[in-house]
Amino acid sequence: MTEDQTVAVPTRRRKSGIPTGNAGEYFVMGEMLRRGFDAQLADRNTQGYDVLVGRSDEPSMHKVQVKTVRSAPWYVRAGDYAEPMLDRITIYVLIGASDANKAVRYFIAFNHELKDQLHRPADWSSTGFMPLRALTDFENCWCKLKKLGSTT
Repeated sequence: MTEDQTVAVPTRRRKSGIPTGNAGEYFVMGEMLRRGFDAQLADRNTQGYDVLVGRSDEPSMHKVQVKTVRSAPWYVRAGDYAEPMLDRITIYVLIGASDANKAVRYFIAFNHELKDQLHRPADWSSTGFMPLRALTDFENCWCKLKKLGSTT
């Protein structure tokens, strides 16, 4: 090869996050149903929530946001950690690598409980990220779903 010749370096294409997000929503819905909640997926591209959840003895369903990753952190909208979204529950799902050697992990929290844990680098305007260490106390806190509609 001469000096004038260049070698084309293959670029690595980033995988779409859509299958990961869809998997997380189905995992969450299945887990809710297993635990006795009524749950249904929101229509695709619904703004601000992914699943509706309630109990058979309640007259209404509540909106829940699902954030899914294969490895932490979770990239989120900063606006979800300010009014009027503070009383919304977000379920953070860690599904792991596609070889599925580990169990799916769920972290359930009200947005107001995590607003101070949101990391926003100075040059990020409307997004930030939620690190795994901020969520560890909320692992498998499914009881939070019973508190929907209240701020306690």
